Amino acid sequence: MEAQYHIGLVALSLGVAFIASLTALDMAGRLRATKGLASKLWLGGGAFSMGVGIWAMHFVGMLAMDMSSAVAYNIPLTVISFAAAVLSSALALTVVKTGKLTATRLCSGAALMGAGVCLMHYIGMAAMQIHGELSYQPFIFALSVLIAVTASGAALWLVFRLNPTSKQRPSLWYRTGAGLVMALGITGMHYTGMAATIYPEHAMMNNDDGLSPALLAIYVATVSVIIMLGALLLSIYDTHLTSANAQLAASLSEANTELKGMVYRDPLTKLPNRLFFEEKITELLSEGCDSFSVFFVDLDHFKKINDSLGHHVGDILIKQSAARLSAAVRDTDLVARVGGDEFMVLIQGNPSKKTAESLAFRIVETLQQPFQIEDVMVNVSSSVGVSMYPEHAEQMHELMVYADAAMYAAKKSGRNSYVFYQQDMTSGTERRAKMDERLRLALANGSLHLAYQPKVDVLTGVVTGVEALIRWQDEELGVVTPDELIPFAEDSNLILPLGDWVLKTACQFSAKWEHENGKPLPIAVNISAMQLSHRGFIDSVRQVLEDTGLNPRRLELELTESTLVKDPKYAQEVMFQLRDIGVSISIDDFGTGYSNLAQLRRFPIDRLKIDKSFMSEAVVNEQDAAIVKSVIALAQILNLQVTTEGIETEEQLEFVRSLKGQEYQGYYYSKALEADDLRDLLVEKLQSMDLTA
Repeated sequence: MEAQYHIGLVALSLGVAFIASLTALDMAGRLRATKGLASKLWLGGGAFSMGVGIWAMHFVGMLAMDMSSAVAYNIPLTVISFAAAVLSSALALTVVKTGKLTATRLCSGAALMGAGVCLMHYIGMAAMQIHGELSYQPFIFALSVLIAVTASGAALWLVFRLNPTSKQRPSLWYRTGAGLVMALGITGMHYTGMAATIYPEHAMMNNDDGLSPALLAIYVATVSVIIMLGALLLSIYDTHLTSANAQLAASLSEANTELKGMVYRDPLTKLPNRLFFEEKITELLSEGCDSFSVFFVDLDHFKKINDSLGHHVGDILIKQSAARLSAAVRDTDLVARVGGDEFMVLIQGNPSKKTAESLAFRIVETLQQPFQIEDVMVNVSSSVGVSMYPEHAEQMHELMVYADAAMYAAKKSGRNSYVFYQQDMTSGTERRAKMDERLRLALANGSLHLAYQPKVDVLTGVVTGVEALIRWQDEELGVVTPDELIPFAEDSNLILPLGDWVLKTACQFSAKWEHENGKPLPIAVNISAMQLSHRGFIDSVRQVLEDTGLNPRRLELELTESTLVKDPKYAQEVMFQLRDIGVSISIDDFGTGYSNLAQLRRFPIDRLKIDKSFMSEAVVNEQDAAIVKSVIALAQILNLQVTTEGIETEEQLEFVRSLKGQEYQGYYYSKALEADDLRDLLVEKLQSMDLTA
């Protein structure tokens, strides 16, 4: 019996094989991308859909054969043929699922899969129900087996190569070409096997219990395409879903990393923050670290710079300080920003006390160098407190509190230094909490008091007035200096009631002195930036003058340069109102701030006070002497009076006198005195108050 082929069905069989190959490629990819139950489900579903495709290609190819007699198929053998296709597909997917595709695995897998494909084909051929027996040409039969094994090996290799463990998916053209190669191998094996078949002459159909070719064609074409396309679409959808989930996971991971960075990083300096610093100490403690040191670093007078030059400059100063700190310590150490102008440093690597001391000294030296910020040269210093584990404490909180206490001690000792923790120290946090409580009590019960430092005429030596200076000695806190009290009062919102008390008490003292002695005693009172910016300040001054009966011409209000530059327009408005009342105005600590001549000319100022820091070295330091000369010359040009602070020696006084300075303060004449002591001093020196009423 002669057999011919219908070219359309041959092309259809190749198309079915191509779809089966693409399905195999995607199924292998899903298998290698999943684990557990999902992997097993993809193995079962993939083997079934691939088996359907291979088996369908086989039977469509058989239907393409145009025989001279009709052919029917035995159902049991057809089912066995289908099972062989599914099992061979399962074997192929199992081989590429895990591990490396070695030569041994490739050869053994190709042999087993090829055998399965051959079984599928030749059992399917045996399912043909015809009279007579089929026989095969040995050479072509062997060639079909070789093609089956070779095609299986090529298929395994392609599937493995196109579905690597990496996340990069091969291009569509690459996968299409690979699918076509696999399809040609499968169909090549089929038609070679068909060519090897010898059909008996005058074979007659025997379809007692078989399926008709037409019915089988409809079944195979419809069901196989639906199954394969369904599996392929499901695989593609799952791939996209997995990719979307992977992208979502990556986005979440990136967001989590960014969020963690926000949680653990200071946004201004990009340094670790307090939370990260605390967790790092906890980690060292849990690891059983032998020793480490904790530094608490605070910038001295940062608030003054921030107020006078603005927050923009303050932020730049913080960032530059952070950079210097990071450069000053070792790579193994950790620098963190824990507050506005506060940093902490974790010295790791089991440092000795000598090492910690050396690093603390380096930090102090580094931060005291001038900072160039835009067109301004800014000078700051730092106070550093040091606690050591396990010498001082064995808990994270205590180590940080003790470093804070040591830093506070460094500030009390004059700043620009470092101090190691000692048992009798109190942390700044604890002291500030106690100060808040005690200051409120002191304002309520009147336990604060004022001292008065004489202001003396440079030429005559006559006392021209006094400056009121606040003093506070608390039963629990001890002596609280103005340098500590005023910044604390500003931070705790107590500066307004404190300032009101100082102003009223000073005016009462001056008015009482004039009433009792018949001679005026002008008095100078320091005013903070917060007081000046308060909208009710002018009314408060008027009310105090009215209540105390003090002549406004006896009152001089001392402002710092930072007070003027913080809000110059409003400061100018308030100062003119004070001038209208009759109150005079002086600029305290002139030369230490960042005001300039152009700014000074806009304000109604009566007096400049030269800061004592310039006078301490003026007679031996040419630079300081030049500053004092320049300030006095500037005052003379602007028709302002000058008071020089910090005069402690006859030589300093002679220097000021030679420059035609009008007034001075300092220990050379007297320190700040209580009211009774001031009266005794004036009587003792037999000085009269040569002042104009």
